[in-house]
Amino acid sequence: MPEFSLRRHVAVAPDVVWRAWTTREGLATWWWPQLPDTTYEIDPHVGGHYLFESKAAGFGVRGEFTVVNAPLRLEMTWYWIGGDTQEVPDRVQVELRPDGDGTSVTVTHQVNQLGDSGDGLRQGWGDVLDRLALLKG
Repeated sequence: MPEFSLRRHVAVAPDVVWRAWTTREGLATWWWPQLPDTTYEIDPHVGGHYLFESKAAGFGVRGEFTVVNAPLRLEMTWYWIGGDTQEVPDRVQVELRPDGDGTSVTVTHQVNQLGDSGDGLRQGWGDVLDRLALLKG
């Protein structure tokens, strides 16, 4: 199955980036802010669930946290909402590392859907991570 990784530098400390990933308020600043009806539910602990969804756009993502190591690592299952039914979850890993004046963020996405090259996911992650990279402290 395909797997890809994307990396961005964010000019704030890892704890600030962590809050951007793990709170509703933080997510709203960079994860689909262009979709005003996007809702964010998040419970960032092992076994906790998340749901980010825009009903108007007709898509979202949901899953469960499998690793939570604040403020450096998240791992989660990933089910896309919208389009074809996804029976087997993808796996996503997020690594935050102190890097000079900020944080290096690496997202690795393992695609577990037959016939899915991951190209659409790669583009989507690129878009949201580009917005995360603009985060200010």
